[in-house]
Amino acid sequence: QQGLLNTLTWLSSDDWEEKTKGLFSVRRLAICHSEVLLSRLHDVSLAVTKEVNNLRTKVSLFAINTLGELFRTMKNHMDPEVDEVTQVLLQRMGNCSMFIQKAANQCLGIMVGSVTPARAMTALMASGIQHRNVLVRKCAAEHLLTTMEKIGAQKLLSNSNYSTELLVRALVKLAQDCNQDTRCYGRKMLSILMSHQKFEEYLKRSLPSRDL
Repeated sequence: QQGLLNTLTWLSSDDWEEKTKGLFSVRRLAICHSEVLLSRLHDVSLAVTKEVNNLRTKVSLFAINTLGELFRTMKNHMDPEVDEVTQVLLQRMGNCSMFIQKAANQCLGIMVGSVTPARAMTALMASGIQHRNVLVRKCAAEHLLTTMEKIGAQKLLSNSNYSTELLVRALVKLAQDCNQDTRCYGRKMLSILMSHQKFEEYLKRSLPSRDL
């Protein structure tokens, strides 16, 4: 527990080397003593996520990689953190160097493979697919496809956690995106839904006739 308190103190420091020390400590705890993190997981996740926007590239990269480790080890215990983390990581996809973009993309990949798929899906739809930045939309669509593949058409079209009509409308929009990769992801997601026998019914209900 003392190690966890020290970690949070280091992360809150103004000194970047102290922050790096804190991030290293989070990774060590996640790998070796994940049960210790559980009691303050929200605080730790919040502190690490904050450093994703650190102006020092080294700290930002380390924070992103640390989040990946948290998702990998804590799995669905990280569900409550998904919305905030997704928003921050996707934002970095649109305004950063290639190194940061690559790390953020990899972290999102770890996230969708670790947390409850429905949580990941909700977060990606909320923060990414309507974004005005083409790279953010592309990244969100890529990981949304992975999530939808995990959930499957049956659950997607019968889930009450989100509006099926909103989902179909969003996917059609992605399938018409200006970016070729995003269009491809959008079409693949639509094809997942098309395997459901009631898909046409949802499509007609969700879209104006001119888009059909």
